[in-house]
Amino acid sequence: MRKLISLLTSRITFLGLIFLAQIILVATLILEFANQWYYISIISTALSFLITIYIMADEENPMFKLTWIIIILVFPLFGVILYSYSRTEKLSHSKSTLMNEMQERRMRELKKVESIYHDNYLRHQKFLTGLHFPSYENTISKFLPNGQVKQEELLKALKSAKEYIFMEYFIITKSKMWDEILQILKEKQKEGVEIRIIYDDLGSATKLPFHYHKTLEKLGFKVVRFNPMRLRVKFSMNYRDHRKIVVIDNKIAFTGGFNIGDEYTNKKKVFGYWNDAGIMLEGEAVWSLTVLFLENWAFSKKEKMEFRKYYREYKVQNNALYIPFGDIPTDKNYTARSIYLQLINDAKEKIYITAPYFILDNEINTALKMAAQSGVEVKIVIPNIPDKKLVYMVSESYVSELIPYGVKIYKFTPGFIHSKMIIADDRVAMIGTSNLDFRSLYMHLENNVWFDDLTTIEDMVKYYDKTVQNSKLITAHMLRKRNFIYRALQALLRGFSALL
Repeated sequence: MRKLISLLTSRITFLGLIFLAQIILVATLILEFANQWYYISIISTALSFLITIYIMADEENPMFKLTWIIIILVFPLFGVILYSYSRTEKLSHSKSTLMNEMQERRMRELKKVESIYHDNYLRHQKFLTGLHFPSYENTISKFLPNGQVKQEELLKALKSAKEYIFMEYFIITKSKMWDEILQILKEKQKEGVEIRIIYDDLGSATKLPFHYHKTLEKLGFKVVRFNPMRLRVKFSMNYRDHRKIVVIDNKIAFTGGFNIGDEYTNKKKVFGYWNDAGIMLEGEAVWSLTVLFLENWAFSKKEKMEFRKYYREYKVQNNALYIPFGDIPTDKNYTARSIYLQLINDAKEKIYITAPYFILDNEINTALKMAAQSGVEVKIVIPNIPDKKLVYMVSESYVSELIPYGVKIYKFTPGFIHSKMIIADDRVAMIGTSNLDFRSLYMHLENNVWFDDLTTIEDMVKYYDKTVQNSKLITAHMLRKRNFIYRALQALLRGFSALL
C-alpha cells in the first residue's frame, strides 16, 4: 500500500499525468475541428514532410533518423507532436551553448597536463588525448567486484577526507547504504570539509523526497539536482546525468556501475542477485574526474568556477596508463562508443563484455560480428532477470543476430548484471557508466576510464570468469523456442530501439 501511495504521489506520475492531459487537449481540439480535417491533414502532411527532410539532413545516427521518420510518416500529426516533445537529445540553444562553454573550460584546464604515451594502443591514447582527456602514469587502481567491497572502500576513503568530497550519481536512494555515507558526510562537514553532491532528478525521483536537496543544503552541503523536472512545454527527459563519480581531495576517486541503494550491496533483492563492478583510482589520474565533476557543476549552477583551485598534486608510483574521460550529448564525439569500437576492432584474441542493456548501433553490431568471424573469442554477459522487460526483449533480438557469427552470449543466471566494462586481450580495458545502448552512447552524460594496468585487469578477468561460470550460454536452439507473437513483438520494438 505504501509503495502504491508513493507511486501515485511521485513527481514522475504527476508530470506524466500533465503530459497526458496535454495530449488529450490536442486530441480534443482535433475532434472539435473535425469538419476542418481536410485542412488539418494538409498542414500535418506538410509539417511531416519538412521535419522528415530536416531529420534526413541532420548529423546523427541513422537509427535515430529511421525511427523518427517511420513514426512521423505513419502518424503525421501525432508523430510531429511526439517529435517536438521527445527529441530531447537536441538541447535548447542556450543549454547547448553553455555546455559547450563549460567543455571548453574543461579542455583548457586539462591541456595543462602533459600526456604520457606508450607504444601499445597508441591509437586509443591519441584519440582520447586529442579530445583533451590526458593520459597519466603515477596512478594505481583497485577493481571493485561487488557493492559490498565498493561500500567498504568508499566509507574508508570518505573518512580520510581533509578538504573536499565531490559526489555525482544518477540515483541516490534513501537506504542503509546512503545512511552510512550520509553519517560520514555530516561528520566531515562539521570538520570543515567541503561537500558537493550532484544527483539526477529523474533518476532519483522515486527514490528521494521532492525537496530532499533542501534537506541536504540545511546540513551545509552544496547540492545540484541535475535537469530538475518541471512543468514545461517540452519535457527534456532523455537528457540525463548518468555519471557515477566520487572524488576525495583529488587523491582518490571511484566510478563504475554502482549507484547508491541497497540493491547494489545486495541488502535488498529486486532482480535476484545484483552483479555490479567498479574501480577505485588513486594518484594523478584522479584530476580528470575532479575536473569532469566541476565541469558539470559549473554548467548546472551556471557558475564561473576556478577549477585549478581544487588541484592537489598527488602521485603513486606506477608506469601503467590511465585515461579517465567523459561524454556529453552536444559535442558529437560519442567518446565511449568510439573506444568500444577501437577495443573491438583492435582485439586479436579475446573480447569480454558485460552489458545490462544490449541495444547496438550498426557499427558496434558489425564490429562484433567481424571480430568473431576473424577468430577472436567474443564473450558477452547479459542479465537473466531483466529490470526493464521491453528493453530486454530488444536485447534478445540482437543476441539472436550475433550467435550465428560465433559470438558467445551468456545470461547471468542468479539475477541482474549491471557492470559496464570491456576487456581486450587481457591487456587493456574500459570500465565506467556507459551501457551498450543508444541512451548511454548518444544522449546521456557518462564517464569511463580507459587503462592498461595488468594487475587490475587480471582481477577483472577473474571476476569475468566467475561471472561466466554462474551464467548459461544462450544457444540458437533456445532462441528458436520463442513463439511467433513474441518474435513479432520483438521485431516491432526493435524498430524503436533508438528510443528505449
